[in-house]
Amino acid sequence: MESFIEILKIFIPSLVVIGVCFFIVRSFLELESKKGQLKAHNTKQEIIIPARMQAYERIILLLERITPENLIRRTLKVTLSARMFQGELIAAIRSEYDHNVSQQVYMSPAAWAMVKTATEEAIRLVNVSGSKLPSSAMAADLAENILRITAQIGKFPTHIAIDAVKKEFSQYFLEQKDAPHEEKPGSF
Repeated sequence: MESFIEILKIFIPSLVVIGVCFFIVRSFLELESKKGQLKAHNTKQEIIIPARMQAYERIILLLERITPENLIRRTLKVTLSARMFQGELIAAIRSEYDHNVSQQVYMSPAAWAMVKTATEEAIRLVNVSGSKLPSSAMAADLAENILRITAQIGKFPTHIAIDAVKKEFSQYFLEQKDAPHEEKPGSF
């Protein structure tokens, strides 16, 4: 019986030491795992945040470029017929949109829907304006018609989308507590 007690005197402290070591090692490994996850998260944020910010900048630029006044100012060629100018305007809008379509992965679905709607409304405005002109009309006539219709609309869908994108940007990057802008672009 004494030998059994002697074995227990050695065995019990050994179990206690092994148990303590196990808990220390487990705690250390959990802490290291959390540090690794935090580092991975921070690295991901260092890459994603600048990409998202750039996406919002590019979308604002897209919307500004397809705003009727800016689009006409940039593309007007008075020597073209209205039909040819109409084609150029639509091609310019589609080109801007196609060049930036990948930016939607960085935006909320609601904000991207507003961008898409604003683009569609810009094309629609050009087509409606062109359809109201005689076949002999020139590019300046189409430009004037587009600007007249735009003035009647009030706030054009590109401006509404710009406001929504700016508001969403502020929410994500400037930590304002407002929800993303839900106003839908108007139609003419």
